[in-house]
Amino acid sequence: MSLNKAILWDDRYKLGIDAIDIQHKKLFALVSKLYALDDDNSTKEELKDILGEFSAYMRTHFKDEEEYMLSIGYLALKEHKQLHHDLINKLAEVIKSSHRLSILKIKMRVIAKRVLIDHIVREDIKIKLFEISKINKNLIFDAEEDDNDDEIDITEIMPDLYT
Repeated sequence: MSLNKAILWDDRYKLGIDAIDIQHKKLFALVSKLYALDDDNSTKEELKDILGEFSAYMRTHFKDEEEYMLSIGYLALKEHKQLHHDLINKLAEVIKSSHRLSILKIKMRVIAKRVLIDHIVREDIKIKLFEISKINKNLIFDAEEDDNDDEIDITEIMPDLYT
């Protein structure tokens, strides 16, 4: 894969949390704007505008994602916030240290991969898994608290396992 080729959204990155998925797609679109710039004919102002928009939206997304995690009682919120903080600092470092568009595109590809793909599939997925486990736990507790006397005898359903 070319280092100068944009990273595109893929539905495999969906978490199933609509608001977060929409924001993830927008982050991919913003990175694609960077890759659409021509190395020879783009101005520093164009580059600055795109990077500023990406940085601002990334901060907005992280804030919204952290509020969502808080709303569901996500246990690893503190650690996840630190990851967000580290990614923002890394982006700022890349922007400050890169003066040529071609080099910036390469560095932004690494950042984009780290922010958009690795972070989504390794870290953000944990939010969804936590939410699912919380829902499943509630279903189990709800079933235990149910006054229904229609208990199921597992030995009747799977007698081979219990003979």
